[in-house]
Amino acid sequence: MQRLKYRVQKKYIIDSSFTFPHIPKKTVFIELEVPSIFKLQYQYVEAVLEFISKLKGFSKRHSSIGINILMNKVTDIGEGAIAMLLSVLEEFKEKRVLVRGNKPENKSAKDILEKSGFFKYVGGIVSDQNKVTKNTILKTGAKGTHQKVLAVEIRKAMETVWGIYGRNPCVYSTTVEMMRNSCDHAFKRPTNIKWHLAVTHDEGANLVKFSFVDNGKGIIRTFTEQSLLVRVLHYFKDTVDLLETAFTDGIESRTGLSWRGKGLPTIFENYTDGYIRNLVVICNDIYIDFDNNIKVKLKVPFNGTYYYWIVDKNCKKACFTN
Repeated sequence: MQRLKYRVQKKYIIDSSFTFPHIPKKTVFIELEVPSIFKLQYQYVEAVLEFISKLKGFSKRHSSIGINILMNKVTDIGEGAIAMLLSVLEEFKEKRVLVRGNKPENKSAKDILEKSGFFKYVGGIVSDQNKVTKNTILKTGAKGTHQKVLAVEIRKAMETVWGIYGRNPCVYSTTVEMMRNSCDHAFKRPTNIKWHLAVTHDEGANLVKFSFVDNGKGIIRTFTEQSLLVRVLHYFKDTVDLLETAFTDGIESRTGLSWRGKGLPTIFENYTDGYIRNLVVICNDIYIDFDNNIKVKLKVPFNGTYYYWIVDKNCKKACFTN
């Protein structure tokens, strides 16, 4: 009876939970509950960032203490928040922080989590019906490797949107500029560079969602560490105005100062030209949703940069097979 009870418990734990990495038996776990709506839309973002901030606070815990991430009460979840969570877990892996967690009890939220690509990196079981999916999460790799993989994923995205397995130079350049900004500005050392890109397909709606996240310094903190913030803010109303201008015109256009982050206007140009839609940026303590004209300072900052955008049939078509 005891062996049977153990087998039943073991099966339940494996099916409903995840671990990252292997957990020693004697580990003592501290529980951390995920917000019930785990999405990065403006009305939910501060609750999610508060959770992320608490989670990062455990990075210096003793090796015998782990974190139990409770997702069972999550009723709505977004792939961007999943990618942000995964980016923190990847940091924990290097710091040897022990993590386990459970899945949402809500079927829709559980399906989104299982289909997202999260379990490529985290130990756990994916239901048979969620194993076959075009969704994926890419992460930092060698320069030539990740650009080749990215090119394939963009071709798959064009197949979902336009029914054509082809190139899209505008979506490709948008994503590469985000990667390049992470590599050039976000991290002190090349070995520290970490980014994640979630690609989510809705084939019924001919729509693909992209979520890019890094846990680097963020644009505003980059200015601070270079002792440029005071000088630069002389030309702007506040840091919200600064970040918006970095996208819309480039910092040097208003200040005359040399700024290497020239990729941000390229991203914004692809947005204004209609090749991508619904562009959202979270950087340090700033949240910008260009479609809905939301440009605010957040009470809870995010140490890093997050981008979200979509491609669907309302976008300008740029799909080439040659």
